[in-house]
Amino acid sequence: MTPPDPFNRPGTTRATRRRRPAFAGPRDEIDVPPLDQIAPTLDPPWLKEKTDTPDRKAAYGHPDGHSVGLRIQSRGFAIQTWITAGPDLPPLPEGGTAAEQAEAQAARDARLQPGRTWHAVLNTRTSTALATDLATLVRDRLLPALTNKPRGIPAPAPPAHIGQTTTADTEQPDTAPQQEGTPK
Repeated sequence: MTPPDPFNRPGTTRATRRRRPAFAGPRDEIDVPPLDQIAPTLDPPWLKEKTDTPDRKAAYGHPDGHSVGLRIQSRGFAIQTWITAGPDLPPLPEGGTAAEQAEAQAARDARLQPGRTWHAVLNTRTSTALATDLATLVRDRLLPALTNKPRGIPAPAPPAHIGQTTTADTEQPDTAPQQEGTPK
């Protein structure tokens, strides 16, 4: 026999589910074209892989084991992109001077390490040409991460009017007393 539930008593009511506050606004969605229509075409040796949801996800593979993925996030506000480095780093060249070896090691350390992933997000609300912006993001931000891993997200440039001075800002009224003649 199970003990009686202390919360299931006669005369008590179930808690009602809370509603979203009125100031939160409606849950909008952005109409994004299917990803298989706007996904960029990558140059060989990259190959587009079959996915179970081609309208929401795209994946590319490289013979070296690298992979690129694209996914439309919920409600279509963003497209998440990522690149994962393959399992092997290129070998260090044998021979050469100590300086050449150090330079080769520095280039190897600057790479995205095996199995590591770098992400970038495309905001679909601010994009005017979605397919072009997505292709630019993949080519200019993701693919270079394999050979030169990013150290962080670059800060946006300040608006044009910040930091500029105008002649009205630099001219100060001359309040010094003026003297006639030449000083002795």
